[in-house]
This record gives sequence, structure tokens and C-alpha cells, in this order.
Amino acid sequence: MQFLIKGFIGGLVLAVVLVVFEYIAITKEVAERSKRVAKQVPWDSNQKSRMRGMISFGVMLPIGGAIGTWWVMG
Repeated sequence: MQFLIKGFIGGLVLAVVLVVFEYIAITKEVAERSKRVAKQVPWDSNQKSRMRGMISFGVMLPIGGAIGTWWVMG
């Protein structure tokens, strides 16, 4: 049982790091594009899709980490 918890926590930490990194990268990209056109630019559909995909991956990663750790260590 403790392998499940360790895998879940490890996956959760990794998921949070990846989602935060992707959010920072997208906001930096939007800021650069805003500077280039000299006005505020909203997120385009590609960036929204990237963020949605990363959040979906981040939700599944802790579950996969728990199952993977249980399978390898259990």
C-alpha cells in the first residue's frame, strides 16, 4: 500500500511541476507576442489546447505513477 502512496505523490509532484512550467512558458510566449504587436493579446486556440492537454496529462500522471510503482515494486 505504501508503494501506491509513494507513486501517487511522486506523480502528483511531477504533474504540478509540468503544468506550472507549461503555464509559465505559454504566458511568456503571449507576453512576447503582446510586446511585438504593442497591445494585449489573449491566448489563441493552440495555446488553450496545449494547456488543456497538459492538465489532462497532469490529472492522469499521479494515477499512472501509483499503478507503475505498485507494478514494479509490489
